Order: sequence, then structure tokens, then C-alpha cells
Amino acid sequence: MKRIYLAVVFGAVAAMAFAPVAGASQPSTLEVNGGYAKSSDDATGNGDKLSGGLSFGGAYWRSASPTVSWGAELSYDSMGNIKYDNGITTNNEASAHILRINPALRFNFGRGVGPNFYAQVGAGFYNVTAKLDDSFFGNLQNTDAKFGFNGGAGITMPVGEKARLNFNGLYHNVTMNPNNLNYLQFRVGVGLGI
Repeated sequence: MKRIYLAVVFGAVAAMAFAPVAGASQPSTLEVNGGYAKSSDDATGNGDKLSGGLSFGGAYWRSASPTVSWGAELSYDSMGNIKYDNGITTNNEASAHILRINPALRFNFGRGVGPNFYAQVGAGFYNVTAKLDDSFFGNLQNTDAKFGFNGGAGITMPVGEKARLNFNGLYHNVTMNPNNLNYLQFRVGVGLGI
């Protein structure tokens, strides 16, 4: 199953990177970003939630038109950790992080000069790693390749002739068993036209 996910994601990224684009005079953009990711899901079965953590990554965007861009995002999203009581000791710890790569679309609302709002959607590969350091169960780690999707909105502002500053928030839903993993991500990014 992991091979299917990887083949679909990397095939989509390759197609986007090399396919001819209508309106090729529009610039491509490389973006680096960083921020915060937080899950509201129960991490231990007792209502405990992970603390949230650092999120950072990059993206490559190509303009298909003045209002639509498509590309690929790569991100490392830490869900943080939590100390919990397992009924025997109180110094137990759970943590999780996600490595994500997915194709995405952005829809810009505005004139293209000055600040603009945009909506973003994407779907692809989420590599979820969960760790447990428990006095009863011992040290456990599990990594699963899962399919997930994301959607959100942001604002972009010019800060130079070929540079833009982006602020956005994304909601992520990752297919897990028995319950899906849901988290929010807030980022600041700098996009450089190439």
C-alpha cells in the first residue's frame, strides 16, 4: 500500500514539474515556510491532547493562470508530546510527528498586485510516527504511511519585485484506524519567483 501512495504522489509531482503550463510567462515560485501544528485529538484515551509543535517545509508552485497555481508541498509537522498518568506512574510520555508530501492547488482572489487572499486544497502522503515511553508498556514506536487531505486559506503580500510573504492556516485530516487524525497548521512563508 505504501508503494501505491508513493507512486501516486511522486507521479503527480513529476507531472506538475514537467508538464507544459498555459500562460508559461507566469513565474514559478519556490516557497519556504514555518509555523505551528496542533492536534485536538485524544492522544492517550483519557482525553489528553498533544502539546503541538514546530512545523516547517517548502513548496514549488507553478501558475496555470493569474488566479490558479498548482504545485507540491513537503512538510515536517510535529504534534508535540504529553506527559500522562498510566495508573502506575505519572512520568510517561507520548509524542508524534508527521512527514507530509502532497500535490496542491491555490486559488487567488485579487488583482495580483498588493495583498491577495487565497484558498488552498491538497491531498497526498502522510507518514505518521507515534512514540510512547511508558513504565508499563515500555518504549514503543509505530510509523504508518497514510492518505490524507488538507484545505485552508491565507493572505499573500508583496515584499519585493519577485518575493511575497504568505500567512495561512490549513486543516489536515489523515485516514487512520480506528479514528482519523485531525490537526491545524498555521504558517508564515516566503515565496520567491524563479
